Amino acid sequence: MSVGLIVVSHSRALAEGTAALARQMAPSVTIAEAGGTEDGSIGTSFDAIMAAIATADSGDGAVLLYDLGSALLTAETALEFSDPEAAERIRIVDAPLVEGAVAAAVAAESGAGLDGVAEAAGRSGGSWATVEPAQVAVGDGPQAGRSVLVVNPLGLHARPVAALVRALDGWDAVVTVARPGGTPVDLHAVLRVVALALRGGETVDLAATGPDAVPVLDVLAGLITGGFGEVGTGVRLVPSSMGAAPARLGAAPANRPAVAARIDDGVLTAVPGSPGLAVGRLVRLDRAPVQVTGAAGRGTDADAAAEAITLLAAAIAAAGRKLAAGNQFQVAHAALLADPELSAAAGRRITEDHLDAAAAWWSVIAARAEELAADPDELVASRGADVREAGAAVLTELGLDVDRIPASLDGAIIVADDLGPGEVPVLVERGAAGVVLARSSITAHAVIVARGLGLPMVLRAGDLLARRPAGTVLVLDGAVGTVQVDPSAEVADAARARITALADERAALTALAAAPVVLPDGREIAVVANVGSLADARAAVANGADGVGLLRTELLLLDRDTFPDEDTHCADVRAILEVLGDRPVVVRLLDAGGDKPVTALALDPVQHGFLGVRGLRYLLAHPDLLQLQLRAVLRASVGHRVSVMAPMVSVAAEVHALRAAVDRAVASLDAEGVAFAAPEQVGVMIEVPAAALAADEICAVADFVSVGSNDLTGYLMAADRTNPEVADLLDPHGTALQRLLDQLCAQANAAGTPIAVCGEIAGMVDQVPGLVARGVHELSVAPARIPEVKQVLRALPV
Repeated sequence: MSVGLIVVSHSRALAEGTAALARQMAPSVTIAEAGGTEDGSIGTSFDAIMAAIATADSGDGAVLLYDLGSALLTAETALEFSDPEAAERIRIVDAPLVEGAVAAAVAAESGAGLDGVAEAAGRSGGSWATVEPAQVAVGDGPQAGRSVLVVNPLGLHARPVAALVRALDGWDAVVTVARPGGTPVDLHAVLRVVALALRGGETVDLAATGPDAVPVLDVLAGLITGGFGEVGTGVRLVPSSMGAAPARLGAAPANRPAVAARIDDGVLTAVPGSPGLAVGRLVRLDRAPVQVTGAAGRGTDADAAAEAITLLAAAIAAAGRKLAAGNQFQVAHAALLADPELSAAAGRRITEDHLDAAAAWWSVIAARAEELAADPDELVASRGADVREAGAAVLTELGLDVDRIPASLDGAIIVADDLGPGEVPVLVERGAAGVVLARSSITAHAVIVARGLGLPMVLRAGDLLARRPAGTVLVLDGAVGTVQVDPSAEVADAARARITALADERAALTALAAAPVVLPDGREIAVVANVGSLADARAAVANGADGVGLLRTELLLLDRDTFPDEDTHCADVRAILEVLGDRPVVVRLLDAGGDKPVTALALDPVQHGFLGVRGLRYLLAHPDLLQLQLRAVLRASVGHRVSVMAPMVSVAAEVHALRAAVDRAVASLDAEGVAFAAPEQVGVMIEVPAAALAADEICAVADFVSVGSNDLTGYLMAADRTNPEVADLLDPHGTALQRLLDQLCAQANAAGTPIAVCGEIAGMVDQVPGLVARGVHELSVAPARIPEVKQVLRALPV
């Protein structure tokens, strides 16, 4: 065996030619190329790269070289979906493709190890990523420029750009962004910024003109370097927009073969999107209309045109306001609507082509969506469906409904060109059993939503089902990406039997989860949920949660431009408590700072960073904010069992200050005669080694403690969990963390203070026995993990 080589290019011919040249230098080295898309077009293919990785790595690892930035993105995504051990053996090297491939091949042929081959490739011609001076915006007033490294893996896609646009509010400055040396784009032109395809590891040039040019760039730079909260926890960092978690990655196939959609013996093979098995009849969704006609606002003369433009502006604003109050995808859609290029183009269609408001708007939306969908960059292409769905929200405000989903689907399998993320829940509500898409990608928002809702989905089937008549029976397997067309009755019945068996198994496990867990030694272990939304709360109840061990209140605030008032915050918390009924709930007070950049608070990434004024430190420095939140939570607690918990505590004095603040909130509500319920307990999180080492002092003044293992590991190992370069240090099995848990639990037990765990380690089945053996009484995990964790606990030996 020897180190292999992977050549990734947007061009199949370029990849094949480079590989052929390298083979001339190294005939015994395995060289695999992944060029172009499955249909031979210019672009990159996730599946082809996965197959190339599997081919090139024979156990000694492989070096991967690429030609352009979006090829890097696809390669990194492929590694994220690979087996973690296999992914560790792949080195992506930033080097000229041809020179790097030849140098690496020669080194591998001579017997060099993985690091030596990577070094040889890296020395072959220098870096592509030369940072050039920033572009400066043209206009009046002071000017400033900044070059900033993009750190989140998926870079400046729709949601981060939306966050940057929101951050401009209140600043007097015009801001542009550009690739180094490239043409500046107005930051408000969200789609243009997305189309720049700037990815993690690349540099973006920011330029601003106006009185606030310097401070606004500071804010924007902070958001970009902060990663927009898209760098996660755990051993491997995974793009959050994929909805990925270690468990989910583990469920994905380690190495999927390259797939060009095809039908063999009645079985269509395409790309897995969302796992699950379904049997149903084919129902085809019409493509979204290219043209529509509105009911008002025709621009046949200047006055009518002005009226239509005014009508459209009002509709855009109304749709934007409604979307901004929705989920993360809807918030991103709201930012898309704020793109001035869209409204300007629609205005021209009204004045120049005499279209009404709806027709003008939709013509612009349809054209922009098609333009994005045709982009060779997979991530950019997947935004086409988002543009169409955001545009449809404006049509609704103009009195037109573009709902293309039948009212009742009765177990049908939907075949469509593509979907918007908002259409997926509608499909589920109306009875769809599965989905086959002609296009889309694993990073598309609709696919992420489908995975969350458990709707099986197969992607990139092309037009292979286009001529199949409606009503044809299909058997869809979203885990492997196959669709059996018109199967025999025996095959269909076998699939239905398997679906029933899987559902029964899951139902049985979930039913068992509803009962409490009592260990053989008589201890009852609470398995509770981590939640941050109404959907999470409902999932917790459905999965048999004994309660909630971590209600993340900051998730109720992250996408808001202004901090909610007491009444609003109370209503938000109360809505979640109503779902949870009489289950005990631990409400964590605002955990702002670090990797949680609460927009409404305009946090400074350094001052409020991981080592700065974050968590309880921030709340104690802003007593009015702390009182607002405490009063809101206590008012919402009437009729419920609620405890409060503070994040980021280092010393016992902070716990004293927290308790005093709780007492003040109780006293103020009591004095005002406002209905409230005092917290059952006041606890704190143990996330800092200092708190863990002095747990006896903290336990003396706290009613309970809960271990936030993610931050605790990061602080203990001096490893920033947003920095992929040190991710391997964040191993929960590490000796240092295990010894710290030993000491922490021993001190809590000696003090008689209940100790819970609410970090990722609580849901790791190999860690659960050790935690309860140390005396942990409560494990707080993601709702979907509850049945499995309870099963593990019940299987513990006597």
